Amino acid sequence: MMAKMTERDNFLYLLVALIVLLGGCAIMEQFFGTGQSVILLGLLFCMSASIFGIESQKIKTRGWLGFLIVLVMLSSLASIFDAANLSIVSLAALIMFIGQYLKHATLLVLKAPSIDRNQIVGSICIYLMMGLWFAFVQLLLLELLGGGFNGIEYGPWLDNLSKMFYFSFITMTSVGYGAISPSEPLTRFVAYFQAIAGVFYLAILVSSLVSGGLSQKSSASDE
Repeated sequence: MMAKMTERDNFLYLLVALIVLLGGCAIMEQFFGTGQSVILLGLLFCMSASIFGIESQKIKTRGWLGFLIVLVMLSSLASIFDAANLSIVSLAALIMFIGQYLKHATLLVLKAPSIDRNQIVGSICIYLMMGLWFAFVQLLLLELLGGGFNGIEYGPWLDNLSKMFYFSFITMTSVGYGAISPSEPLTRFVAYFQAIAGVFYLAILVSSLVSGGLSQKSSASDE
């Protein structure tokens, strides 16, 4: 019999959704050029999967996140079909959605009574969601400034999504190949702030997991 999924055993679904989103964007750009509608579906799938991480008792939180998902879908479809340019609305809703979920996921991981597989997977999801959050912030700046990057041309944000994901994670891991670089003060600020946040997150994550694991072993040996 399949065990019932709880709020402490659901980050795996989000991790799969994030991998599908990131991989799907790369595949669509590699073989189809744009594929905006498919990318949008993957993005909405990823957002919907993340709601499983919210306790069923938090109806207001789920309702707010659900509203943001619908807002992203409608505004993005309007932009794709040239009914209206609502790119700023879509990106702002995505930034709020990921920010809200990051807050919830971080609290869930930090409040874990012990280090288990779900906590480790949750930590990975938080890191990936951080990369997505910064990518959408940069896409919003690209939309507002009408540019701001060397290597990324101003255009529909869904067309630039894969490139901005690449830039975001390369920046957060401090690799910095240089294929894409910020050219405006605001985009540069977000880039170096992301690099600092990425380094500190990994340092704090590793130290927390190691200290927590040692504490668990110590408690188990005392018993």
